[in-house]
This record gives sequence, C-alpha cells and structure tokens, in this order.
Amino acid sequence: MTTIQSISPAHTTSISPINLSALSERLRASTRTVDVTDMGNGLIVTDERTPYLRTYIRPDGIALPRWEYPAPDRRGRIRGLKPYDVQAVQRLDSPTIPLTPFTLAGDTSRQTLLLRLHLDRQANRLAPHQVHTALRLDQLTISVNARHDVWGAFQHLLADAIAAGGTDRLFADGPDRDMQILIDAMASPAAPSVIAALIIGEVERLIPDKDRTARDRELRFIIDDITYDTDPDTQTDQAERLTDTAVELLSHVRIRPDQTRIRMMRALLTGIANRLPASALAAANVSRASLGGTLILISWWLGRDLDRLAESALRLEIATGTTTGTRAVRNGRPGWLA
Repeated sequence: MTTIQSISPAHTTSISPINLSALSERLRASTRTVDVTDMGNGLIVTDERTPYLRTYIRPDGIALPRWEYPAPDRRGRIRGLKPYDVQAVQRLDSPTIPLTPFTLAGDTSRQTLLLRLHLDRQANRLAPHQVHTALRLDQLTISVNARHDVWGAFQHLLADAIAAGGTDRLFADGPDRDMQILIDAMASPAAPSVIAALIIGEVERLIPDKDRTARDRELRFIIDDITYDTDPDTQTDQAERLTDTAVELLSHVRIRPDQTRIRMMRALLTGIANRLPASALAAANVSRASLGGTLILISWWLGRDLDRLAESALRLEIATGTTTGTRAVRNGRPGWLA
C-alpha cells in the first residue's frame, strides 16, 4: 500500500507542521472538482479534471504530486482513457511519474491557493497519456506521408485558430486527430526541427509562384524531409541547419507577413510547447528552453518589441547557450522591416 512516507524524497526540506484538517476543509469548500482523503499521516488530493494525478501532502507541508496509472483491466481498458491513451500508458517506462515536489508555505489560505494553482496548472497541461509520440515515432521515421500529415495538421489547426479568433477552443478539450499529430511531433526528438520547418514553410508560402526558385520549392515542404532519428547528434545537426535556414529566410524575405496568421501560429505552437509534460520532453531528450530558442523566431518575425525580445533571447542563451536563432533576435531585424 502506498503511504505518504513511502514516496517522500530524501532531498525535500521540512518546515513546521501545518494544519491538515483546516487545509482539507478549505480545499473542499473552495474547489468543487477536488477530493481530499485524510490518511492520518497526510492528505491525498485528487482532481476530477486530472483523475490519475495524486498530490500527497505531508504533515510538514511538502507536496508530492505524481501521476499513477492503474494496470489495464482484462479487456485492456483503463477507465476514462481512449484505446490509444492506454497504449501510450503501456509504453511509459513506469506507470508512476513523479512531478517536482513543492512546499506549502504560509497560512491555510496561502496553502490552499498554492494547491489550487498547482491543480489548475496540471489541468491545463497535457497528461502523460495524452502524448502518443512513442506510438507514432516509427511511422514518422519511415513514412513521408506521416511526416506530411504534421504539416497538414498544423495548417488545419492554424485555420481553425484564425477562424475562432484564438486558440482557447483548440485547447479546451482533449486532443482531436490534428492536435494529436502536432503534439506527437512536438514531443519527439525532432521537435526544434519541426518548429523551424514550420517557420520555413510559412515564409516560403509568402513568395509568389513566379518568384520561387528551385530552392524555394524544395524548402516549401521541408518538413517532409525531417528525420525523427533518436540520435542526439543527428538531431542537433538537423536543428542547427533548419534554424540557420529559417533565420536566413526571415532576414532576407521582404514581404510583410499576415500579422494575424503569425500571431495564431505563435499561440498554437507555444501553447503546445507549454502544455507538454516534462516526462514527455525528457523521453525525447528535448528541453522546453530549446523549443523556446526556436519559437522566439516567430515573435521576431512579427517585428514588435524587438528590444524586449532581445532580452528574452539573452535569457534563453543563459539557459541553453547561443544559437543562430537567439543571435539573430539579439542582433538583427526581420527582412520585412529592413
């Protein structure tokens, strides 16, 4: 049986005991989706929005959240999950995925707020079972049609976001087919390359047919040629090459982009990047900061608040090192503003 002590990491720092009974009552009263179980030696907090996430609260105020997936039943089902979700769970290294512990400081009101923020954050993120990259990776590796589907899914979602005036509706429910395809590509080892290729395709889209060179025609659907190989060196080289190409195009193409379209592109791709679970990024050997180092080029292309953006690029460089993308954002201007 799981106990509070059995999952307590040794590195957490204790604080003075908290009032578990008061915290339990305040949580139940303030959040109708939350259920709290008093174990005697701590609390277990669950939320109906994230049914397989449990947050264990120790008497000293340390919160220990983790995903806990049950084994499938005799029919191969897990309650509330779709068949592909179940397959994704079965491909996880472990059905238990710990999240970063945190401390509930302050009085009961403050502790309740911290827990609610944590639960809201996790409800707005993708759960581990909603990332199916492990199921799709072989297909992306061998099939050009599967790779082109990433471009098609992106175009469909972008059109939907533009029509709706934002991405809220796209992220409101569980992923549909198009969203699942794009999520899985962005949770793959090739994620930075996927983002760079989408930027390249959007820049090439602006160039009139009569002005397109053979290279332009080749780059228009460069996403079809991405390799999803899991070798880190291969992915680093590919990301650098595609980011270099994206920067070159953004720096030299003087056609003003459709601002609404590019804002929605940024909202869509950034929305996915921010919602990916840390466990999925770790499995792909990709950091959120490395995605940010490519995504920042979309903001640069928009051409607004370039000084502030240069500061953001510098912060990214501190986290991940200098890249062609961050260097361009710090030192240059997009071609349409030249």
